[in-house]
Amino acid sequence: MSVTEQLLEIFKYGVSSVQPNNILDNFIKVQNKKIIVKEGSKQKIYSKINRVFPICIGKASVDMAKKIKKIFKEGNFKAEKGILIVNKENFTKVEGFKCFNSGHPIPNKNGFKASKFLENYLSKLEKDDLVLIFISGGGSALAPYPANGIKLEEKIIMNKILLESGANIKEINIVRKHLSKLKGGNLVKICNPAHVHSFILSDVIGDDLGSIASGMTIYDNSTFTNVKKILNKYKIWTRVPKNIKNHINNGEKKKELETPKKNNQIFKKTKNTLIGSNNLCLNNMKILCKKYNIKSKIWFKNLDGDVKAISKKFSNCIKKIKYKTPVLLISGGETTVKVNGKGKGGRNQEFALYFAMEMKKINPSKSFEILSAGTDGRDGPTNAAGGILNQHSLEKIKKKKVNLKKELLNNNSYEVLKKINSLVIIDGTNTNVADVQLIYLF
Repeated sequence: MSVTEQLLEIFKYGVSSVQPNNILDNFIKVQNKKIIVKEGSKQKIYSKINRVFPICIGKASVDMAKKIKKIFKEGNFKAEKGILIVNKENFTKVEGFKCFNSGHPIPNKNGFKASKFLENYLSKLEKDDLVLIFISGGGSALAPYPANGIKLEEKIIMNKILLESGANIKEINIVRKHLSKLKGGNLVKICNPAHVHSFILSDVIGDDLGSIASGMTIYDNSTFTNVKKILNKYKIWTRVPKNIKNHINNGEKKKELETPKKNNQIFKKTKNTLIGSNNLCLNNMKILCKKYNIKSKIWFKNLDGDVKAISKKFSNCIKKIKYKTPVLLISGGETTVKVNGKGKGGRNQEFALYFAMEMKKINPSKSFEILSAGTDGRDGPTNAAGGILNQHSLEKIKKKKVNLKKELLNNNSYEVLKKINSLVIIDGTNTNVADVQLIYLF
């Protein structure tokens, strides 16, 4: 097996270890008309429940819906018709669910229609009802429901501005929460007075539950003032659509427009359970390495920052490394890219190319292979999960007469990698726990 094949197998194994089909029944069981939720050594038992409503929002929704349907069938418990909201690429109809395919990373009218349906469906719940909400990455864009006075078109423009600004996912989600009727705990408001239990697959570094899909079932500590600071920090306040500016300015003055906070009574009947994360994915990849007798080390967890800066940091750290080679360095998190050009690509594709460039500068004699990819199988608005390169890749690019620096300035990493057959293409994975970087030094 070549190094490329090994890295792909390790990556795919890590992804499969956080797919809902493989993990969900570790957390929820249905037995004797009771719903039992397990979290470590603790259990939450729902025994006096009238109706159960399963809701799946995010890129992993199809597998989550299929699995929860199977769990309820095995437990001989009939749930109400569920709702499933997923990106177009992962869309499959699941019996027993009203299914919507929605826009990602840019929200669209389908997502708005889905959100409106969700609000109407959950607006007449009773105190003995239970809403089971299965949340995964991408949920924020997939379920857009603008606050009163904001048009969907303005929300779409705002989302695009945020994604291209260089802001990190936590900052982006603080803004999103304050422009939405669902995010920042507002979905719990809609479900009140029912019980709510959410099962969350984390695509956010550090597993801050309030940032995953913009924290639909989590109280929010941030404020409209924080929103304004973020928009000014990235110098995008002047580009914010007029109605959104008005909403933010009003939100600073009017308490009722603020997102629900920790002491709000609606959270008394709400529980949240983390079912999978980037760290779990990294740990499982290390376990596979051990099985194959590949020396490995979990190197950087919770990776965050611009791809150029992180690739330089990685290369400098490799220069100082004293591990015996060959060794596989396993890292994960979510980098950012500032989009200035009009090319096609994604942060993982750019990361791989910048890393190869930095290695040539800082460690020109070092042999390496890097795989940088998104666990959802989609890197940016492309059909690739990321890129895979080695110490010979830059020479191959040069032979194709490609001006790499110019292409990167145009954010055109996809086309560059395509020319040298270095794209990682695995299709949609029905899960999402951010990104993985595997660097093999030999």
